[in-house]
Amino acid sequence: MKPLSILQIITQRRFSGAERVCLSLCADLQQRGHRVLMLCKPDGGLPDEARNLGLEVQTPAISGKLNLAAPFRIARIARAFGADVIHTHLSTASLWGGLAGRLADIPTLGHVHALNTWFYYRFSTLAATCSGGVKQHVVAQGADSARVRVVYNGIPASRLEGVLSVHEARRMLGLTPDQPVVACVAHLSPKKGQTFLLQAVALLRERIPNLVCLLAGEGEMRDQLQSTAVELGIVDQVRLLGFRSDVMSVMQAADVVVLPSIAKEGLGLVLVEAALLEKPTIGSNAPGIDEAVQDGVTGLLVPPGDAEVLAEQLGRLLDDAVLRRQLGQAGRERALRMFSQESMVDGFEALYQELTAR
Repeated sequence: MKPLSILQIITQRRFSGAERVCLSLCADLQQRGHRVLMLCKPDGGLPDEARNLGLEVQTPAISGKLNLAAPFRIARIARAFGADVIHTHLSTASLWGGLAGRLADIPTLGHVHALNTWFYYRFSTLAATCSGGVKQHVVAQGADSARVRVVYNGIPASRLEGVLSVHEARRMLGLTPDQPVVACVAHLSPKKGQTFLLQAVALLRERIPNLVCLLAGEGEMRDQLQSTAVELGIVDQVRLLGFRSDVMSVMQAADVVVLPSIAKEGLGLVLVEAALLEKPTIGSNAPGIDEAVQDGVTGLLVPPGDAEVLAEQLGRLLDDAVLRRQLGQAGRERALRMFSQESMVDGFEALYQELTAR
């Protein structure tokens, strides 16, 4: 496609999933020959990361859902930049960016990264969701299904850079080579369901007494999870690792990676990252997660909040090295095919082309 001038807008809260997707997308679009200008808040480290990648960045006052001047500022910048398309990320940027597009007569794409409120994206020409589950979520709120497209998040190849070998990862965490290990990488909150994972580990205590459960992440449930481990008699088997910048190496140390959420997810991307490491996965059978895991092919799906079934399926995988290998290999092949960075950028280029042809 011909090179475009693309205005990317994000009003970041922190430097997390949506911010990383936006940043990697901008860098790849620029490498493909497009002109890219990023508008974002001045804090959180995102502007510096963007400039380090050679991106042009501006930090105008566009945050805040009561900032009625924001759409006029964005429209003025978009006209000066000569934007062909405005691509917005997260709710505030999408609210003001969608209105700015109407003011400047520039097509807009509102990117829904999670289970957000549709109102903030309703002014966009088209919307893109990170999963079919998120599309169902916004359509249920009144979004026109024909205006909403699914583009799965891509995982940059750099995500695998510096990942330790299984032996090195286990040694780093003080684990023996033959020790059964399950890992969960997620924010420590009720909706992520770590409590049910601990209950499953307790149910397996007699059958697999040397099982270790790694919980990587921070959150308001940390103390409660520690207390739960004590109450269940598995405190020696549970390791609360806190925030880790090397979560790929943490998952590398595991035999099985689990995301036991009891609520919908935008997309269980951590399960896709685990699949890239050829790790078999177990996820809750809930929208978003059921797109990251293909049940019986790349991993297993279990009913949300059911510790007994989770224990049964976890024990099944830990007992069967051949099955773990089969699921892991199939998971990696699917992740490379469906969730690559190249596929994501191709998907957005196709939407930009559709928008500019309107």
